[in-house]
Amino acid sequence: MNDLVSIEAELVRLAQALSDITDEYEGLCRVAADARCNYDVAWAKALLQFSEEERKSTVAVREAMATQACEHVMREARIAEAIRDAAKERLRALQAQLTVHQSRLRWLDEGRRIG
Repeated sequence: MNDLVSIEAELVRLAQALSDITDEYEGLCRVAADARCNYDVAWAKALLQFSEEERKSTVAVREAMATQACEHVMREARIAEAIRDAAKERLRALQAQLTVHQSRLRWLDEGRRIG
């Protein structure tokens, strides 16, 4: 009986954690999307601001210069995307843990009814 109580308590804790991260995930996706949009626009603007001489450079050189010009915006986008991805992995891990504990609870409950 003690195992059932501890598993049920863990299920409640996991369900709450899953609910919390699910609510947070939507906001993190929005932040990441906004940051990526800011980076894409900054990168495009940097490409368009090249002088006539710079425009004669190869595509790879112009792209490298544009990336360097908006380095801070790119960094913010990558950080926001990494935070979003970490939250997604946390979501998956919590779902897996919840499934395992639900299975354990069913198994113990079955054993209790049979025994």
